[in-house]
Order: sequence, then C-alpha cells, then structure tokens
Amino acid sequence: MIVIYLLLSLFIAWIWIEYFILIDIFEKEKLKIIILTFLLGCASVLVVFMANKYVPFLHILQLNGTILNDFLFCEINIGMVEEIAKAIPFLIIYFLFKSEISEPIDYLVFFSISALGFSAMENVLYMYHHGIKVITGRSILSTVGHVFDTALIAYGFILYHYRNRHVFTIFLFFILAATSHAFYDFWLIFEETRAWGGFITVLYFFITISLFAVILNNALNNSSFFTYKKVVNSEKIISRLLTYYGLVILVQFIVLTYQESFKYAVSNFTSSLYFAGFIIVVTVVRLSRFNLVKDRWENLKFEMPFSLSTGGSYYAAGPNISLQIKGESSNEAYFNRYYQAYFKICPISGRNTQLERPRLTYITKKFYLKDHQTFFLVKVFDSDENGNYEMMLMSPKQGGITYTDDDYPIVALLTYENLTDLDSMKLTAKDFSFVEWAYVTPRE
Repeated sequence: MIVIYLLLSLFIAWIWIEYFILIDIFEKEKLKIIILTFLLGCASVLVVFMANKYVPFLHILQLNGTILNDFLFCEINIGMVEEIAKAIPFLIIYFLFKSEISEPIDYLVFFSISALGFSAMENVLYMYHHGIKVITGRSILSTVGHVFDTALIAYGFILYHYRNRHVFTIFLFFILAATSHAFYDFWLIFEETRAWGGFITVLYFFITISLFAVILNNALNNSSFFTYKKVVNSEKIISRLLTYYGLVILVQFIVLTYQESFKYAVSNFTSSLYFAGFIIVVTVVRLSRFNLVKDRWENLKFEMPFSLSTGGSYYAAGPNISLQIKGESSNEAYFNRYYQAYFKICPISGRNTQLERPRLTYITKKFYLKDHQTFFLVKVFDSDENGNYEMMLMSPKQGGITYTDDDYPIVALLTYENLTDLDSMKLTAKDFSFVEWAYVTPRE
C-alpha cells in the first residue's frame, strides 16, 4: 500500500507543478531544473528530522496546553524549521543555475516546487499513519498551504530584487511565512480549539488564496519578458486541475472500497464532495484568474476569494444564492490572438444596432478598471483599415450567455468621453456608456 501512497502523493504534487508550468507564460523554465528542485524539496524533509534530533534549542519548547507556549512551539519548532528546510533547495538552485532565475515568477516557481516536494513526502507519512482517507483534505489544504507559506519567502526575494533592495524585506517575509505556517497549525494542535479549530484553519486558508493570487499576479506583471500577446489560459487550468482532483478522489474511493467497504467509501466520497470539493473549486478557479497589466503592483489585502449573492453567479451555492469567485472570469486567451491585430466585430441585434453590419476592428490597448474588469480600446472601421474609424471600448461579457451558438465570444461595446483617462484606476464599468452587444469573429 505504501507504493500507492507514494504514487498518489507524487501525482498531487504534479497537479501543482503543472499549474506553475501553465502560468509561467513569458519565459518557461527547464523541466530538468524543475525536477531537480522537486527532488531536493523531497529530501528537505530530512532537514526537519535532523533539526528535531540534533538542535538542542528545539527541545526547550514542548506542547503543554497553554496558548503562548503552544503558539511559540508552532512558530519555532514547526514554522521556522520547515520554512528553512523548504528554502534550502531554492538556495541550491539559485547558486547552481542563477541565470535561470530571470523574472519574478521564477522565484515563486522554484520556492513553490521545493514546497511541493516537501509536502509530497509529508503526505506519504500521513497516509501511512492515518490511511488514505486523509488525502483529500491534505491534497488541497496542506499541499497548497505549504506552497503559500514558502511563496511568502519568495515574495520577499521578489520585493528585494525588483522594488526596494532592503535585505530586511527578505527577513520580514520569512517571519511572515513561519507565522502563517504556525497560525495554520495552531488551531489544529492546541487542545482547547482542536474540536473547532479546523473551521478557523479553513477560513484562514481561503484568505491565503486571495493573497497568493495577488502575489502571483504581481510577479507576472513585472516580468522583463512581459507582453500582452501572452495570457494565462484560465479555462485550460481550471479544466486540467479539476480533472486531476477528480482522479485523486476516484483513487481514494477505490482504495477505501478495497480496504473498508463500498458503503464506507460512498460515505467518505459524499463528505469529500461537499467539504474538500468546495475548497478545491474555489482554490483552482481563483488561482487561475489573472489581471495582466505591465509593471503593475497590487497591494496585498486580507479578503475571501469569493462572495455570496442573490444574483449573477458563476456557481450555484444553494436556493437563490450564488457563489461569485473573485478575479477576472473571462478567458483572455481567446482575445490574445487579436491583440494589435485585425478581426471582425458583428452586431447581435439586426434592428437596434449602431454597427449595422460586421465591421473591421483593431485592438490598440488592453487595460483593467478599478473592479479588475478587462477592457480593450479598439478602432472600429467604416470599411477597411485605410478608411475612417471610431474609437470605442470593448469588454467580454461576464454573466449569462457569453458565447454565440457558433462559439464566438460576446462582447459589450461602450464609449467614453475622455479616452485619455483610461489608465485611471478610479474608473469602473459604470463610467462608460453602453452602445450594444456584439460578437467577435476572425477576419475573413
């Protein structure tokens, strides 16, 4: 059975390794270096074992049921030790292949893959001691939690190299990483909160997902290889990762049927579907949505990655309640092919239309508003590219039916009096005047 545990843990790690490969759109990393980093991350577990055995200072603190003592134990004996262990593989890669780390996202990729190696070995140990029933929660909460905590250290390096050049920044984000790690574990370890601490842990996990999304977005925005011609294919990421997680749950179901019973496997599957399934969907969707704006730094803020409302939903969350996962929901990969290129824009309505007919169109600029909605500044020509044109705004349709029957994306055409203000982050969609709905097709 240990072989199944090992293979399943490696597969879970691969889910997120592939995620980083998919979002690293500007300058890809070499697969052999990724594999080496992962193997070093697996070996970093030994650093924790050795530290706990040979570092006398770590024996001073022991869990005793008091709040301050137990939190310090989580901070020092767990958080600091494990974050140092996960950082060592990155430092090795940095000194061996320094030229490969050429943009901000590279720091996040290599730190995170090291964390995935560490997490994979930890998952094997947990399944060995507690059985495969624990893997659904660990495949998302613990795995991504390890990645986020270590990514905080990476973000410290990014801010140091690309913003402020203060060494203290790296130290500060290391302390934040250790504290984040400790906060996550404390509610599960502390005796008086163990019964309900999981609820706080999950809430905190959701907040970290929002922070992580901003960190990744900032890293991509400030790549020296940045181009609007390349975007993250959110639909591909969502489809790929949810399929992978479906396979994890399926394997767990099969093994539990063999080890326990079919009835037990069904019961575990049902609870996993409602609990882990919700967390997986929110995590995957939120971490697939990016607002790529060259040289932009967005501030980190504590918020949930979703909101609940009574209208306009992405996912149904209950009777008359909808779940809206934050971030840009349109798939920019489609419009990527038309950036600074010609295409046709066609009116949806045959009657109430200002376009009147299919018109040649050219995207001149892409930008985001205060609410992170994507807009394109376009030239809409009267006839051909040498004729007269009108400057308009185009935005992908967000809710309801977003594609025509022929799978062409539906967009809103809008106007705005002062086009020189478009870079202002104070603008929202409400500041524009709606013209009509249209759909986009290739130029014939």
